[in-house]
Amino acid sequence: MKKQSKKSFLFLLLIVPFILNAQVWEYKDSGTDFILLDLSIPPGQDQIAYAAGSQYTVDSEGIIIKTVDGGETWETIYPLSGTVHSFTRIEFVSPLKGFVVGWGNTFMMTEDGGATWVDIAAGTDIYYYSGLNFYDENNGFAMGLNLSNGLDSYITNDGGITWNPGTNTTNMAEFASAYADENTLFTVGKDQVISKSEDGGENWSVINTGIQGFYNFEVYFKDLNNGIVSTEDGTLLTTHDGGLTWDSSSTGYHNFYGLNYVGDQLFAAGTDEDVFQSFNNGNTWNLIFSGPPIATFYAIEFFSNGDALICGSQGTMLKASALILNTNTVENSSLTIFYRSSIKELIVNSDLVFSSYLIYSLDGKLINEQKVTSNNTLKIDVSHLSNGNYMVVLNSDNNRRTAKFVKY
Repeated sequence: MKKQSKKSFLFLLLIVPFILNAQVWEYKDSGTDFILLDLSIPPGQDQIAYAAGSQYTVDSEGIIIKTVDGGETWETIYPLSGTVHSFTRIEFVSPLKGFVVGWGNTFMMTEDGGATWVDIAAGTDIYYYSGLNFYDENNGFAMGLNLSNGLDSYITNDGGITWNPGTNTTNMAEFASAYADENTLFTVGKDQVISKSEDGGENWSVINTGIQGFYNFEVYFKDLNNGIVSTEDGTLLTTHDGGLTWDSSSTGYHNFYGLNYVGDQLFAAGTDEDVFQSFNNGNTWNLIFSGPPIATFYAIEFFSNGDALICGSQGTMLKASALILNTNTVENSSLTIFYRSSIKELIVNSDLVFSSYLIYSLDGKLINEQKVTSNNTLKIDVSHLSNGNYMVVLNSDNNRRTAKFVKY
């Protein structure tokens, strides 16, 4: 069940000073009702993507699916018959070459786009693999829970031909991993531990801890300095100094498993099929998509054209067009917007002269479009709208301003 504070219905939630093409959100048929735990879009691709998952949350049956048309349609590529162990992570370094890991010692590679798969000789007696990452086509990292010895890690520097055990996993966290550069990795896990390696995953040090018995779920770094970690109860941690310090924001109850970081824009997807976005390096967060509270999102990845795919439980596959915003700002201009509930109007104050406005539902449907001429103040009648969340796009010459508002 979604939670919403009473205050959130009283104020405009978001002012976005960016040029924006309207986002369009569409659920796509993945062809499965399995839990899609991970996504991989090969570098530079805007058509090909892969996803992998499991019938249930622990080891059961696994599946790998593929799209060649930007996520519009999907087909199962593995297994084509019979059953296999569940998959937990998938990573493609090119449109044809990729790797997948999972339960029951499962570690496989393909070099023909998933038509055939071969087993990788890495660990033995692995209960399940929890991490799989590649920094580039040559350098990769995997980690998993060994039934005999605890946590193991495996490193490749030759494109996955050979995988060698990491030197020391004593301080390595166990749930998720991410590269920050070729030599620097981060892992997160139980007791809200964040660990860091500066030698390609050979050795680890604990750089941050939290509440004992609580968990960090996922980690993503865009470069050596800037990263994000998701923890319990909707808490998102961001760093801009390589993990020396962390800033915290919280939605109050979400669990986020899908993270991404592009430019100054951060994305978090998780429970209740909700997606949050930060336009300012994690300083503030805004709900940009609110789906039916049926499934949980587990991964969010971007095509080269800025479109996004988000996968989750029950075979959920969501495509978001134009999700990456252009960060060209309007120079020397001010803008304030607020909703006056007594007369059901949006009041726009600005030194810009707007020529038109468009109102969209959060799923990208155009609700209303009007040409206008405004001098400092624009009043938009929204009395005809049903109560709910909307986006208003304000056009001024070649510039656009966008804001999210709640009609009640």
